[in-house]
Amino acid sequence: MASRARPPASANDWLKFSFFALIALCFLAVLWVDDRFWFDPSDPHARRVLAFRSLLMFHGLMGLTALTAGTAQMSSRIRTRKPALHHALGKVYIVAVCLSAPVAIYIGVSALEPASIHVEQVFQGGLWLICALVAWICARLRLMQQHRDWMIRSYGFTLVFVLSRVPDIFVNHYSDQFLSDMLWSLIVCALIAPESIATASAIRRASARKRPA
Repeated sequence: MASRARPPASANDWLKFSFFALIALCFLAVLWVDDRFWFDPSDPHARRVLAFRSLLMFHGLMGLTALTAGTAQMSSRIRTRKPALHHALGKVYIVAVCLSAPVAIYIGVSALEPASIHVEQVFQGGLWLICALVAWICARLRLMQQHRDWMIRSYGFTLVFVLSRVPDIFVNHYSDQFLSDMLWSLIVCALIAPESIATASAIRRASARKRPA
């Protein structure tokens, strides 16, 4: 029996692939720039975080789990062709966020971080957890559109795990004010992400309908 031909990738598929490829490149660059201290005890940053080393390792591993599982959750092919895998990855994502977010808040309001971002860290970690839990509740109640929207918001907060450290690739030092402004900006982006994506898709579809045949 002939196998079904896979449909060609759409422009939306290529856009999504490009986005996640960019995130992967950012993650690798950030890992090289910011996290080499894990393998070099003589690094000054290794001595600075020594008291929080175990918590940071746990938070990082759970954050990486959420990042990986959340990225897979964004795949429409997995969602439609392998729903059991999609559901399993969703549970992994929720557990990872529930474990990582409280630790992130604890570290974020400690002496390890500047006082200028303590309040932001509470909002960032708290909203990350809340968005994930609301997404899970909506899925349990079969409110799938709401589930999708809240999952995108939560995943947006997961990406802060990477994006907030991208400036470290280009500059060695920046002010606490810049750090605070950047983190609050990323929170806003995460919160409005579902509406932004839906609006962009609607505009693209409307433009395609008006295009002459």
